[in-house]
Amino acid sequence: IKGFIELMSPDGTARKIDFTDQYTVIEPMATVAPLLMDVLYAGINNEISISVPGVATQDVSASASGGTLTPKGGGIWVARPTGAVGTKFTIAVSARVNGIPRTMANKEFRIRDLPRPDAFIDYTDSKGAARVFKQGALSRTVLLNAGGIKASIDDGVLNIPFRVLSFTTMTVDAMGNAMPEVSSGSRFTERQLEQIRRQTRGQSFFITNIKVKGPDGVERDTAPMQIRLN
Repeated sequence: IKGFIELMSPDGTARKIDFTDQYTVIEPMATVAPLLMDVLYAGINNEISISVPGVATQDVSASASGGTLTPKGGGIWVARPTGAVGTKFTIAVSARVNGIPRTMANKEFRIRDLPRPDAFIDYTDSKGAARVFKQGALSRTVLLNAGGIKASIDDGVLNIPFRVLSFTTMTVDAMGNAMPEVSSGSRFTERQLEQIRRQTRGQSFFITNIKVKGPDGVERDTAPMQIRLN
């Protein structure tokens, strides 16, 4: 756009001031992006970024079907699905543009179960670095000092801790008899610690029947762990 402004100068003559400006006209749009993945997970808080280009955050509103949607601030919303796994979670976004409410977008997400977590043992190596052990060889000292096991989903996208409810350690004696010992929590019992101390270097034992519970309140089994003492 171009134009001019005409003003009266102090000496009574007319003065013209030219101006030029430009702007871009775009279709109404909204951006709805999950911060975890392209799906929403049942039973947990899923953070989602919702924004409308050119519209202030406070003028953007959203609602959902299939669960709850709560503003957290800074354009971040928390979606918590309550629908069944496999159903849709739909977000409707509106914004106030020039004082008028307008519908900007509707977006659907699939509701999925959390993936199965992995059991692990965390410890500190000789250089003081934090390490995570899942399978393979481990020293007896490290294992005894660890005191127990943990579980989580840590696949590079999700990072969700789980509570270990119980697990069984299993060794095999010289006669080939299986010797199970059960813990009713995440820590090794005294009998399990003694079981580990009796193992010789190169022997393997197993941690099985690992029961865990996630933030969604669902109990799950994790894959067993095989440990070879070195």
